[in-house]
Amino acid sequence: MLGRLRREGLVDLDGRKEVHLTGQGGVLAAHVIRRHRLAERMLVDLLGYEWWKTHEEAERIEHAMSTEMEERLVRVLGDPQTCPHGNPMPGVTPRPTKPLDQVPRGASATIERIPDQFEHEPGFLEYLDSQGLRPGTAVRVLEARQGELLRIEIAGRERTIRADCGQKVWVRA
Repeated sequence: MLGRLRREGLVDLDGRKEVHLTGQGGVLAAHVIRRHRLAERMLVDLLGYEWWKTHEEAERIEHAMSTEMEERLVRVLGDPQTCPHGNPMPGVTPRPTKPLDQVPRGASATIERIPDQFEHEPGFLEYLDSQGLRPGTAVRVLEARQGELLRIEIAGRERTIRADCGQKVWVRA
């Protein structure tokens, strides 16, 4: 696969054999990411899927989506700026965010996004949803120490959540 991507001019290898997207590869990758995120938005906003359930279904749709379908989705969905997990569409400047465990004790923040690499962990997004942790939710940090359970408050209700959420849930102040 790597050889094919090199022949097609989509990736290069540097002196340390690290793979890097070429300009053309970056454009193609952004195009696929946009279609994936549009598919996720369609699943949630039009078909009523749970926000945490869309990733695998969108992977099946993204490569089959025509340009016409992409354009229609943009129009029908109102040109969404993020996917249901809060990650910006390619070309959209992300707002400044930081991991939840960097919020000072007693401070409030709003969940902005769950970075892409954590969408693939089986059950993680469903766990977040079960705890009320979804993009757009306001939280107050009661106690957060890196690597330890976090105590937070959502809508006046205290919760203790898994330690890994501190690095995997990104917020804006």
